[in-house]
Amino acid sequence: MLAGASVLVIVGAIGVAYAVQRPAGEGGVDAGASASVSAGVSDGSSSVSGSPSPSGTKSPSATATPKPSATTRLPSSAGGPWPNASNTGVPAGTKLTTYSGPCQIRTAGTVIDAKTVNCTLEVRAANVTIKRSKINGRVVLDTDISGSSKWSYTLVDSEVDAGLVQLPAVSYGNMKVIRTEVRGGATSVQCGEHAISCTVEDSYLHGQRIPDDAAWHLGGFLSNGGKNIRIRHNYIFCSPPANSVGEGCTGDLNLLGDFATISDVLIDSNFLAAGTGMSYCLYGGDASSKPYPHADHVVVINNVFQRGSNRKCGAYGPVTGFNKNGTGNQWSNNKWDDGSTVPPEN
Repeated sequence: MLAGASVLVIVGAIGVAYAVQRPAGEGGVDAGASASVSAGVSDGSSSVSGSPSPSGTKSPSATATPKPSATTRLPSSAGGPWPNASNTGVPAGTKLTTYSGPCQIRTAGTVIDAKTVNCTLEVRAANVTIKRSKINGRVVLDTDISGSSKWSYTLVDSEVDAGLVQLPAVSYGNMKVIRTEVRGGATSVQCGEHAISCTVEDSYLHGQRIPDDAAWHLGGFLSNGGKNIRIRHNYIFCSPPANSVGEGCTGDLNLLGDFATISDVLIDSNFLAAGTGMSYCLYGGDASSKPYPHADHVVVINNVFQRGSNRKCGAYGPVTGFNKNGTGNQWSNNKWDDGSTVPPEN
């Protein structure tokens, strides 16, 4: 997608609009912006208040708050609990100090460890690691920039709160997101069409935010085209209900062929939470109305779809746009949370 583009995209047969926006030079547009937010969400997320300091002045050290225990909304998987607030994010007991380094990272091999970061981190270097840290802002690697194919970052054991902003909390590729809790933004994690790779594992994506009168469309994970995407063992929930103008979530996990073909995607062992404010829990990358209508090598296996109050996961069903006959596509062992089989058709 071109920097500065603002595109209104229509997804699915029911005509749900997904607004795709990326301001020019967006990697730093909200650096230093206040992350003070109070927005009601349906999964019990608390509001976060932060007053970022552009100068990064040090403050007294803090200790990460002990994580709350899992709730009944977070059922156990066969291999242990699903990612949630108790087993993702900054490990309990970690002493955090205020980050005083640059918000635009240009030094290869940079490690940010045990910090409270009060700005958006823009990655423009290779092998950047952000770990055991709380980011009151966003984490961005803009894959539209020339030379970005050489940049990369790992975000691990951390917490991101993007606040109330119509942009993704974590983006746009060449990244690994591991055991991280992501809140805020219009989308929790977004992978762009120019990304070399995207991996999200053992993470908790929830608590997206929308003004009550805004025509935004939200999601847990979004790719508008791209390849080499790995989404493994995450709890993904597009949690806000529809707002006063009827806008809100598109789906938990959204693959949409807007800017490139969706290809080489693994969606394995995730929990897709139910919400009647979204159309479907999963968009599978195939839609005849799209510029790139046919996804290939999309493997969806071992996932659990929560039935929810209407027994459908989303308002209209669990999945749309998955072509079981597409080249290399596979749908296997996907279950409802009651153990029954979820077929690829609605």
